[in-house]
Amino acid sequence: MDSTLSPDRVPPFHETPLIVWGPPPEGTTHAERVRTYDLQHQATTVRFDWPRHAVVGTTTLTIGGLRNAAPLSTVVIDAGDMTFKRVASGSRDLKYDYDGRALTVHLATPLRARQTTSITIEYDGANRSKGAYFRPAKHIVWTQGETEDNHYWLPTYDFPNDKTTWEFYIWTAKDEHALSNGRLAGSRAVGDSIEWHWVLEKPASTYLMTTVVGKYTVLEDQPWRNVPVGYWTYPDSVDAAWRGFAKTPKAIDVFSRKTGVPYPWTKYDQIVIPEFQYGGMENVTATSQNDAEILHPAWSEPQANSVGLMAHELGHQWYGDLLTTRDWGDVWLNEGFATFMEQIFREEDLGVDEAALDRLGAQEQTIEADRRTRRPIVWSRWVNDPIEVFFSGHIYPKGATILQMLRHQLGDALFWRAMNHYTTAHAYGTVVTDDLRKAFQETTGKDYKAFFDQWVYGAGFPVFQVSSLYDRAASRVVISAREIQPRDSMTGFFDVDVDVEARTDSGVVRFVVPVRNGTGEAGANLKAPPRSIRWDKGNWILDITDFPRSTSMMRYQLVHDEDALGRIEAVDVLGQRPTDQYALTALIGATRNDRFWGVRARAVDAIGMWGSDSTHSSAPQIRPVTDALVTATRDPDARVREEAATALGRLPLRGTAARDVGIRLREIARSDLNLIVRGAALGSDIRLEKNAAIPLAKQLMTADVWQNVIRTPAINALKAVGTPEALALVQQYAPSGQ
Repeated sequence: MDSTLSPDRVPPFHETPLIVWGPPPEGTTHAERVRTYDLQHQATTVRFDWPRHAVVGTTTLTIGGLRNAAPLSTVVIDAGDMTFKRVASGSRDLKYDYDGRALTVHLATPLRARQTTSITIEYDGANRSKGAYFRPAKHIVWTQGETEDNHYWLPTYDFPNDKTTWEFYIWTAKDEHALSNGRLAGSRAVGDSIEWHWVLEKPASTYLMTTVVGKYTVLEDQPWRNVPVGYWTYPDSVDAAWRGFAKTPKAIDVFSRKTGVPYPWTKYDQIVIPEFQYGGMENVTATSQNDAEILHPAWSEPQANSVGLMAHELGHQWYGDLLTTRDWGDVWLNEGFATFMEQIFREEDLGVDEAALDRLGAQEQTIEADRRTRRPIVWSRWVNDPIEVFFSGHIYPKGATILQMLRHQLGDALFWRAMNHYTTAHAYGTVVTDDLRKAFQETTGKDYKAFFDQWVYGAGFPVFQVSSLYDRAASRVVISAREIQPRDSMTGFFDVDVDVEARTDSGVVRFVVPVRNGTGEAGANLKAPPRSIRWDKGNWILDITDFPRSTSMMRYQLVHDEDALGRIEAVDVLGQRPTDQYALTALIGATRNDRFWGVRARAVDAIGMWGSDSTHSSAPQIRPVTDALVTATRDPDARVREEAATALGRLPLRGTAARDVGIRLREIARSDLNLIVRGAALGSDIRLEKNAAIPLAKQLMTADVWQNVIRTPAINALKAVGTPEALALVQQYAPSGQ
């Protein structure tokens, strides 16, 4: 350890570039689908045939001619891989053509502008692999529409730029329930079956249609302002469902209050479904949730807390369902907004530190996404399916981050006034990004074209080099910044007003640095020399910043900054100084003393990464790290204990140190109240003690534990050890195919 470094030395800038943009995602541009008619209402009777994995139904579509449109002689209805018994209008059979994807119906008389007609289709779709999913383990059928899969279980118009009302008559066995959108208008026995009648009376896009059939227990929570709130779960999972869903009424209240738009539908149900490919799906009034994400044992919290997923899907009931993207290229208006609402509920529910950590996570995800594949969040290119635009890593976290930036610029009162204007102006309609820009412009009187051009239609983010100069004679500090990100046709300069905070022994001084055309400078008078200086106080701007400051400044910031993200920034900067004894001492102090678990966990990870460097493996150097990590395994927060147990497995320990750490890891693996922590400790013990840990691994891996939280880290560690004995145990417990 080099203890001769001066804690007041300011290091140089890092080598550039600080980021290299990834290539744009593959794909071709897809224009918005052109509507030729208006789907005004759809009524469907449906049953699910288990032996054939088939959907058997009759649906009637009420279709209107578009305003000022030429008469239509044919209507194209989306229908995937079906057979048709009859296509008719009233009592009159209609001719049709079918190519396996689209049903082209020849109308008896042309449909003129503003006229309506109805088409009834009797259909059968066997061996479903899209749209409707048969899950034998729990004998449940669920449907999934987004992006364009609902036409694989019922003929419809399957694109988001049309909104309609609908109703379902769903036939089930007598011991089953059926959930769908809207209100339950009634149910009746029909022979050995029950028919459930669900009605959605306000218009929504058809990808939000849903049906789930199975043996469910329906839990009723307290209504929100007479709006029924229900949770559908398996009969043996009632307690877990309450854990996963119990904060729903509070979230409904928060979102209604913040937006100024009361929950806009007749009821809100959430249902757990098995083997779902996503976390959740915001089907209007009837959200489907992945059972593995919602149903968790009490001991798995806080790591397994499902409040974020609940809040995200609920946020969609406003942004995605009430207001819906007109085209998949603007789907950030659904997903970015729902992620933002999730962050808002976290702030209301758990406080500003938790919300700030969530915001930081979204920024870090966006930065990593641009390292892999840079693109604007408005993006209409894909290869096979529009779902590809969802999962490049941009629309969820960057969309939320952009909204947070607007919120910070405007302040809560004006921001939510603009959000209310946007929401009420487009309720029950479809939107594109420019509708949002206009709403903010109309509310504030400011021009937002440049902001949207840079952050929404452009790609990337600013990379700053920041320097500070303190003039003792004048008692003045000056901050200078310049943007150094790679620039091209997608990424230019970003005009931002950056909050700066200087802490001194005589108080705190705050000022703003306006950055324009790539540079900015501003200063402030101080009554005493700065002890710490923050660039972008609060971390509201999506950016990478290289701001060299002394270890003394960062240590002061780590202890005295009231903002958790300021303390996390200090952890990250100090963690990059592995030869600095002062930095290490400050990080060890943070693992023990910081009031927020997120800072403690970040500091644990930082010293764990430092200790994993084999050049620091001598006893005098690594002992403080080892002791600090062992102490952190007793932290009151399980997330910190998990991080500490994991970090211990990365240390290159030998001799007495390895023995003492092994004793502690085995103790944790056997007795921690949180089994996720136990699994982390077992994995680390295997990495540390190798074959000597196999008897304990054999003992603990026998138990079937929720989500394999014991076996999975053990298997990963055994594979890393790689001895014949370790690999034999892997063979015994690894999932099929691994």
